[in-house]
Amino acid sequence: MPHDVLTFLGCLFIIIGLFISRAMMSIGMMVLIGNAIFNLKLTEHFRTFIHKPYLILLTGYFFIHLLSYFWSDNTQYFVERMQIMTPFLILPFAFHSMNQLDRKWIDIELAIFVLFVVLGMSWSLFQYAQQKEIFDAGYGLSKVLPTPFKNDHIRFSLAVTLSISFSMYFISRYSNKIILIFSAFAIIYAIIYLHILAAKSGLLAFYMISFLFLIKLVLKKKYRVHASILLFSLIAIPVIMYYTSSSFKNKLYYIQYSIYQMMNDEKESNISDEGRLISYNYAFQSIKKNLWIGVGLGDVKDEMQKYYDKDFGESKVIALLPHNQFLMNGMAIGLLGILYLASLQIAILRQCFKRDFLSFLFWCIFFLALLIEPLYETQYGTCMFLFFLLLLLQRRIKTE
Repeated sequence: MPHDVLTFLGCLFIIIGLFISRAMMSIGMMVLIGNAIFNLKLTEHFRTFIHKPYLILLTGYFFIHLLSYFWSDNTQYFVERMQIMTPFLILPFAFHSMNQLDRKWIDIELAIFVLFVVLGMSWSLFQYAQQKEIFDAGYGLSKVLPTPFKNDHIRFSLAVTLSISFSMYFISRYSNKIILIFSAFAIIYAIIYLHILAAKSGLLAFYMISFLFLIKLVLKKKYRVHASILLFSLIAIPVIMYYTSSSFKNKLYYIQYSIYQMMNDEKESNISDEGRLISYNYAFQSIKKNLWIGVGLGDVKDEMQKYYDKDFGESKVIALLPHNQFLMNGMAIGLLGILYLASLQIAILRQCFKRDFLSFLFWCIFFLALLIEPLYETQYGTCMFLFFLLLLLQRRIKTE
């Protein structure tokens, strides 16, 4: 079987599916796992797979939540959650069974992703331009412009930040003028877009990886002038965007308003930042009551609803899942879930840190996302995290 061709196509389907069709994402995963199963070296791959701790931990993340079926009352919601977690079951072994790919082939996949991010940003800005005044006003109410990923602006903003890190990598690796021009354009375009979109998760991730890159430049004497330019740029960008982007300015006003609201004694769940803090508080209360095994993955939403009903009664508020993946795990499967996720992240960090700077930046982006979002509770978050993690670790490269 043409395993390398199927690998490339399966990865391509997943990347395109992120932007176009969830069904295509699923087809891509099925191609990859089928490629792994119908392989003459299946037994050998399984023997080596069980000696990879981080792959075992990734796969185990699915099974540890599966166990909570036995103490989940809401089986329908449990099944919905487990469907979203299916990539944890199939992708680690699927990638492990691949032939290790030359970096150039994976770089092509990364470049295609950057291209689709650019196209996605263009589509989003086109929608914004059609009704700019309406969207600008909406930012005063925590509304945002339409985005790919079925309007999941948080996950798309992370994708945009990820495309910046990939483009930075292309500039550091290649000397081809076309690649350099495209990468520089993609970076500038993405930075401007992130500030127009003004999704806090994406902006925090962008400034975090920028400062990490700044530290890397400072540590190398010959790049300290570049570091000074980057530092000046990072200070100037938000100032420039404040005076040129109405959506960014209105978002800052909304953040100021939400901070003011958090200082009073009245709970406002529908205010973005305060709603996040309220979800944390409810999650902590639930974990204290169900410390050892949690409430079961299927009952997390119902448990959160009970707290909202108690505090807000019949008021029309949106019951949020805990906006922190560690707290989400704690509610679902107790203290073990929190410790398991921490162990998983440490194992992944070790793999990424010893491989190269790009892999390390990837881990930083998605670890930050875990702290401020229930990242693994959406198909886009789970797929993007697992797919690019395993793809980056699959490259045939020397440790950099």
